Amino acid sequence: MSVIKAAFGTLDIAIFAATLVISAGIGIFFAVKDRRKKNVENYFYGSRKMSPIPVGCSIAVSFISAITVIGFPSETYLYGLVTFWFCFTLVIPTFVACVYYIPLIHRLRLNTIYEYLGLRFHPVIRKITSAMEIVNLMIYMGVVVYLPALALSAVTPISIEWSIVMTSVICTMYTTVGGLKAVVWTDAFQAMIMLTGSLSVLIQALIMVGGFGNVWAALERSGRNNIFVFDPNPRIRTTFWTIIIGFSLSQTVTACVTQSICQRYLSCRSIKEARIAAFAALVPKITITLISVLSGGVAYAYFEGCDPVKAGKISKPDQLMPYLALKVFEELPGLSGFFVAAAYSGTLSSVSSGINSASSMVLEDLIMPCKPHLSHIKQLVFGKIIALLIGCFVTAIAFLSSMSSQTIISIIFSIGGAFGGPLLGVFTLGVFVPWCNAKGAFAGQLVGITATLWIALGGLVNSKSPETQRMLPTSAENCATPVDNLYTKAIYNLTTSPSTTSNHWVDVTSEHVDSVKKVYDPIQAMSFMYYTAAGFLLTMVFGVLVSACTGLKDPKKSDPKLFVPIIDNPRLPESVVRFFRFGVPPLNDDSNEIKIEFQPVKVLVNSPSRNSYTSSHELCSEEESPPLVAKDM
Repeated sequence: MSVIKAAFGTLDIAIFAATLVISAGIGIFFAVKDRRKKNVENYFYGSRKMSPIPVGCSIAVSFISAITVIGFPSETYLYGLVTFWFCFTLVIPTFVACVYYIPLIHRLRLNTIYEYLGLRFHPVIRKITSAMEIVNLMIYMGVVVYLPALALSAVTPISIEWSIVMTSVICTMYTTVGGLKAVVWTDAFQAMIMLTGSLSVLIQALIMVGGFGNVWAALERSGRNNIFVFDPNPRIRTTFWTIIIGFSLSQTVTACVTQSICQRYLSCRSIKEARIAAFAALVPKITITLISVLSGGVAYAYFEGCDPVKAGKISKPDQLMPYLALKVFEELPGLSGFFVAAAYSGTLSSVSSGINSASSMVLEDLIMPCKPHLSHIKQLVFGKIIALLIGCFVTAIAFLSSMSSQTIISIIFSIGGAFGGPLLGVFTLGVFVPWCNAKGAFAGQLVGITATLWIALGGLVNSKSPETQRMLPTSAENCATPVDNLYTKAIYNLTTSPSTTSNHWVDVTSEHVDSVKKVYDPIQAMSFMYYTAAGFLLTMVFGVLVSACTGLKDPKKSDPKLFVPIIDNPRLPESVVRFFRFGVPPLNDDSNEIKIEFQPVKVLVNSPSRNSYTSSHELCSEEESPPLVAKDM
């Protein structure tokens, strides 16, 4: 691959390096600017005074990042335009967050979203859930660090190992020293890089293939115009239904019950500004997702007849977009470096957000309940040390990810689904099912995680039937340089998931495949996009059943501050509103108890400690106190 790497010139490297320097510089700037604000409220929440627009940009790029910029084009290239439906799965989760979860977390002034589980059920459930999410988040960040490292190694002399180390060091550095403000403003800068970098490759490649007409013709010839294929089979890897149902639920987990996003909601002054941030995030999220999907289609038209993996030009499908950028910008020095910077910006945004959020969870959910009297200075020091350690763990996980033969999208959905579905399930039980008790919530989450992990790990280890994967054919017949068939076969089989090595495009292996009649588990054969839905449903069902067996809670004794009615519109008849409260007392603005509970408390600046529940109230000034949910819903 020396020919490929040589094409990444001095100007490309300079532009790429400049984006890294600016990102690190933003972190240093906020570290210097806020050097006198030595408290965790400023470090983790930006003093809860962040502007909604940059917060919206930060929300957008926290979880779409390099997974979208590099992963989605590869998905479209291999599986067709069915990935277009990803763009429509981002709206409903935002509405759910704005209607239900943003008012709830602002009303309670939570430090972490998992603090709610301690208030609603039991502190043990809070700690267990937070610990599992920390592990999940570190795995996610490790995979995300590996993805652009893989891409960069394909187009520069930098090895995967050095790329992983460089990415981790930069993210950890500016997150540790700058806190949430550095993360949010760096994310806003990186969102612009991602958008312009991705769009530039799409436009240039589209010009070179002769426009959308030629792209559509190429997709027609290869069967990739499968956008309107509505196969309900749950084993099929990517369909309209797996995306609309599975990915929508995954995005609901992200938008509503993950610390990385909820921390940004809490950094806004009010419920209104948090909602503005959530809807502002939709614009870059949908735009970048659509650009990425279209880029995959254009990439297929560009490489039709000369697949770069089969031709031995790249080693994995996830390197497709950086290689395309090199090819289309051969006569335009610097722009290929700009695209790689866009992919790297996505990784920096995701990993910095994750490190900041994971460190806040370790401090608030695991350390503070045991050491409630730590001073603000010690909390800040602990937070920075934890961020540094998490950065080291993420680096190690990134190295482990490099050993996997799975595509990035399948790894992310498999791991995220196993944890995300039960997480959404236990929050749904708490917020909307007032008769569910702590034993039911614990049992439901335990069953959901155990069963979903068994399905997910079984699917990864044992592979799945090639007929359900439906990877579309590619060819190297029209390559200018003849490619050795044995070399091509070895490379391609090593760089795709075990479940796809015998699909249409490897005809030379058909005899071997026919001679081995492998039996696939029918449950583990389900699409990895349904893992979140499976975990969610199992948690809900077992949560309610165990609660019924151990004694349902009386809704009339429920704390109305911890419950959100599914429907609570004053324009509806009172009987309807009362029905959807399920017996929970109304959250009455005239209630003396509630007025006392939410009366902001003025404290001295040198207050040495804060406990798990009252801390956010004590650190909040009278002007920043949010309105009750009843006024906002």
